[in-house]
Amino acid sequence: MTQDAEQKKRSNLSALLAAIYLPVTGGFDFVFIEYISDYIDSVNLVFIRVAVIAILFYALHRIRFGKLNIDRGDLLRFFLAGGIGIGTYYIIEAIGIAWTSASLSSIILATVPLFSLFGDRLIFGTRITPMKLAGVVASIAGVALIIFAGGGALSGGLAGIGLLFLASAEWAAYIIIAKPLHERYPTFTVTTGLFVSALFVTLPIFLLYKPENVLHFSPGNWALTVFFAVVCIAIAQLLYMVGVKNLPVTTTAIVMNLLPLVAVITSWIVFHEMLTPLQLLGGAIILAAITVVARE
Repeated sequence: MTQDAEQKKRSNLSALLAAIYLPVTGGFDFVFIEYISDYIDSVNLVFIRVAVIAILFYALHRIRFGKLNIDRGDLLRFFLAGGIGIGTYYIIEAIGIAWTSASLSSIILATVPLFSLFGDRLIFGTRITPMKLAGVVASIAGVALIIFAGGGALSGGLAGIGLLFLASAEWAAYIIIAKPLHERYPTFTVTTGLFVSALFVTLPIFLLYKPENVLHFSPGNWALTVFFAVVCIAIAQLLYMVGVKNLPVTTTAIVMNLLPLVAVITSWIVFHEMLTPLQLLGGAIILAAITVVARE
């Protein structure tokens, strides 16, 4: 193996590990959302998180890089990617989960790599290899095995199911739309621009919903919300963008199927819920599928 090939392999591994941070912390974030949902609704929670991170990232960007200089021709791409992947995605996902079962939601959201696979083919002309397709399908099967082995029930209305498929398509679109931005801007600039764009998208939704609910938020819950926003969303999205920049679209998408596995393991650690051998097998299948797709 040549030195350049070895260096590229190490770079790809680093990017893959960076992208994996998002689904790993997502498992802990699910536990936090389960707690905080008793005190605030999903729309206000999403807006608070986006606002906190957008302000934080913009301030850090001014200190490190100066003004957020984005070419006029890229504004629409930033607005679409930020609005879809960071703004409306989390709101639609939350509503879809509320209108279906958690089990069915996890399986539907596991189709993100499938949307990404065909979106990558349509937009960038990337060839769909049999191994890559098999890896994506296997990862979905792994998620299903984790859910069924845990006794999850599949239930939900058509509206909730439709919203969850829309959320899956949105995340795939988020990766595809954002990827070309990395050719022209540093990763931190891209991430900051995406969160600022998401803020403009979620602000009117927040104002039209029930903004007064924020006034009843306790200082302790504010502190927890800011902490989890920074650790599980801000840092996670920044590292995920490293993956989007350096990895193929489908590889970046498929790592999200680790989230159900991490959520199950987190529940086992925090709530002492039983972790079955079949769930571990499902996790092994997901890891194997990610490895196959990454090698492709």
